[in-house]
Amino acid sequence: MVDSVLSSNSQFVSTGWKYAMGVSYRGTEFCGWQRQSGSGAEGPYGGDSIQGKLEAALAKMTQESPSVVGSGRTDSGVHAVGQCAHFVLKGREWDPSILKNGLNSLVGPRIQIRDVRKVPLDFHAQRSAVKKQYSYYFQQGPCAVAHLEPYSWWIRKTLNVAAMNEALADLKGRHDFRPFQASGAPEGRSTVREILEADVRVEPISFPGEVDAGFHWVRVRLVGTGFLKQMVRGIAGTLLQIGEGRRAVSGIRDILETGARAEVGPTAPARALWLEKVWYPDYFGV
Repeated sequence: MVDSVLSSNSQFVSTGWKYAMGVSYRGTEFCGWQRQSGSGAEGPYGGDSIQGKLEAALAKMTQESPSVVGSGRTDSGVHAVGQCAHFVLKGREWDPSILKNGLNSLVGPRIQIRDVRKVPLDFHAQRSAVKKQYSYYFQQGPCAVAHLEPYSWWIRKTLNVAAMNEALADLKGRHDFRPFQASGAPEGRSTVREILEADVRVEPISFPGEVDAGFHWVRVRLVGTGFLKQMVRGIAGTLLQIGEGRRAVSGIRDILETGARAEVGPTAPARALWLEKVWYPDYFGV
């Protein structure tokens, strides 16, 4: 959730008290954000979802059964440091700090609540969001950094970051991103989205006692009004081919112009994708 002060204009009405919380989680151990059931519920570590774990913790703590609504449904394996979610409690008003501390003691280290705040009843974690930031992290260096592998993707070949940035510029603006959407996504919904910021940055990976060990991130950062299912991972896989010189710099522009799903690169692994920030200017003043 955004790091700014919320004006204290929320109050109780007949429907209860509404709270928003900033959530971070290690996505590799869950089937995704959304509560699931049936044969498709199993993730790499079983059927646990982040939404389900939070709802179970809230139920245990408050003796209610609130529904937790997130800003978006991250897939199995995707991490977050800036997820936002809301829930309503009807039994009584709670101190946000007590909710935060209690939830963190119940959900365990795989999920942690960064903050909890009262919000107006018209706040909605998904519909009130105006933009989101995702980053995809490639590792570069003489070998993979073992403890970072669950959260990034090591690429042996040195990537051409200038070519990747040139290609990524074609994403900016309003486009139909249908070719980058995963197969099996719900039909009938608009696939038009707007990318507000897009860049590739080289950032050092530092170690204690080392000035420069030759390790660094190649970070693909996207800020947009919304994202389709596996859209960022499809873009990352296509950019990888461009960075390795296996695809022309015009590759992304060509895909957007033709709408050819078959031309999209391989879907990059979920473990290197992070939901980093969600903006709510009407509520958090940013």
